[in-house]
Amino acid sequence: MGFARTKLDNGLEVIVEANESALSTSLGFFVKTGSRDETDEVSGISHFLEHMAFKGTTTRTAKQIAEAIESVGGYSNAYTSRETTAFHARVLKDDKNVAIDILSDIMQNPTFLKDELERERGVILQEISQTNDTPDDIIFDYFQKVAFPDQPMGHSILGPTNIVSKITSDDLRAYRDQYYNADNMLFCAAGNISHEEVLDYASKYFSNFSRKKTKVHDKEYEYKGGLYSDVRDLEQSHVIIGFKGIPSLSEDYYKMAIFSSILGGGMSSRLFQEVREKRGLVYSVYSFTSSYKRNGLFGIYAATSKNKLTELATVATAELLKMRDNITEKEFNRTKTQFKASLLMSQENCAAVCEQIANQTIIFGRPLRREDILARINAVTIDDIKKLADKIVSSNVSVVTVGQGNTDLIVPAVERNGLHVG
Repeated sequence: MGFARTKLDNGLEVIVEANESALSTSLGFFVKTGSRDETDEVSGISHFLEHMAFKGTTTRTAKQIAEAIESVGGYSNAYTSRETTAFHARVLKDDKNVAIDILSDIMQNPTFLKDELERERGVILQEISQTNDTPDDIIFDYFQKVAFPDQPMGHSILGPTNIVSKITSDDLRAYRDQYYNADNMLFCAAGNISHEEVLDYASKYFSNFSRKKTKVHDKEYEYKGGLYSDVRDLEQSHVIIGFKGIPSLSEDYYKMAIFSSILGGGMSSRLFQEVREKRGLVYSVYSFTSSYKRNGLFGIYAATSKNKLTELATVATAELLKMRDNITEKEFNRTKTQFKASLLMSQENCAAVCEQIANQTIIFGRPLRREDILARINAVTIDDIKKLADKIVSSNVSVVTVGQGNTDLIVPAVERNGLHVG
């Protein structure tokens, strides 16, 4: 166990965490770009490009790509976030060459044929429509937009329909040429595969990546906060009460994770116990945190009936404010134990390990040793959590709703509890 890393001559970094006892191997390419890098004119292009990667290369059709992985019982997929785009696969240990061959092909030799592009455009437009029709999905896009207005970080990852409808093959090629260069991506693998094996595969499969120096547009983005309501005739009203969070590199990163978990991270959390179990106001309530390179978000999500919105906002924000001066040793220690157990159990999943070492390298410049993460978790104190809570509630509050009712039913309750609405 333990990771090994090599930077190839073309600038591509290879990182492997080997586990000889594993029966499978997970691997993938991770590109250090996402929707935050897009201009308004091509909003959604990172996600569009992710979709098109599997739609044909110079040597394989879309069907042949799918059949190659599935014929060995493997799995392949991709995802786009605001700061990363990933293309990954998981196969049994004896079929790793198949996965590396396929992923290398789609990363280096896409064709963006017109017919495939138009078909996939239709798929993406359906995905956008599905998200718009799903209130507990679209509300997070609204929150992102309110938190970072008029900034790429506030854009939907999927992009708006009017822009996605106009993206061309030339747009995709230009965007790929700008960001899909060897120096702007990682190849990571975990499971039953050695570092030496990957280097051997690299000499065969990784030679056609562009060596062009990537000029990354590292845009500033600033949390603002505000209000937004999408009034619809729904049985429930969905709400997010949000705040400025912390960036990925902050010394408060693990403190924030523990803070959010105590407040609303599970069935024993304060929000679940007070809002659902004691008062029966909701079916679903939780807190969440999102950290980015330069900033972050923290929020409380819940769904309830219109006539319960004001009470929900009052109770939820009161529980948040209590975090400043009332945290018990029992809940604090329980949460830390949960975090450490989750970290250790995740190491049995090679797909999770592969993604962890990729994300850690993108954020911190290197994979983190588990011992170092555990030490940072152990170092967090109750006073740290109280101070962080005070910092969080001092920011402007964002309030977003979808369904019957609007922010007018929530803002007065939030302000009565002493919070400042942006």
